[in-house]
Amino acid sequence: MNFLRRSVLDRQLKHSLSRNKCRLDSGIRGLRRDMELTLEYGVKLHQIKINSSKLSIGAYTDIVSGSELQNVSSIGRYCSIARNVTIGQNRKSHPLSWLSSHSGLVGLRQRQSPATSIHEEVKQTVVGHDVWIGMDVLILEGITIGTGAVIGAQSLITKDVPPYAIVTGSPGKVQRYRFEPHIIDGLLASQWWNLTPHQLAELPIEDPEALLEALKGFVVPDSHPGKVVVRNQPFAVDYHAAQ
Repeated sequence: MNFLRRSVLDRQLKHSLSRNKCRLDSGIRGLRRDMELTLEYGVKLHQIKINSSKLSIGAYTDIVSGSELQNVSSIGRYCSIARNVTIGQNRKSHPLSWLSSHSGLVGLRQRQSPATSIHEEVKQTVVGHDVWIGMDVLILEGITIGTGAVIGAQSLITKDVPPYAIVTGSPGKVQRYRFEPHIIDGLLASQWWNLTPHQLAELPIEDPEALLEALKGFVVPDSHPGKVVVRNQPFAVDYHAAQ
């Protein structure tokens, strides 16, 4: 794609994103392969790479520069992802039983002889709501990160992480849970992440048990805060207003 064409498409993309208070600093250069990207209201994506074929990111999620989303299908609302995080790393990109584990050589051989492909279907990674991931974390493909989980810096995640668990290490292990089981169950049932930041600011978010009391008997409905859908082959961008 030439410079002029890319500039026109980037302006079109920026206009649609601004209508929904989103940012995608890498522009169309950050989008890889034939993909579809859906961003809800207020999503902030700094200079990151996106290799997923179909990815949706929930409202108010913020991903810092240097991170890479590979085989990821969804990231929830209110997530905070630090720099240099890789999510959805293919487990079999470097075959140990071949002559060489070099990914470039493996890819060349597979193009020359497709029957030699050793790759099973790559499983997608799913990140829940309100997940905090520290810098330099590596999460393998096919993992589910539960809502409310915290992943410590430089951790290697090789298996699913339960909701509201605090995980650190290589490989990552659950160190403890953020809250007591009855509070975790209540928070998951409430679906509080469907509220806007202003609505949440009116509630006692500093005390989850008091918050649950305030929401007692009430399940927050999905608010559909508006979204932007970006496709890159052929390029198209659609804005959908909040409902």
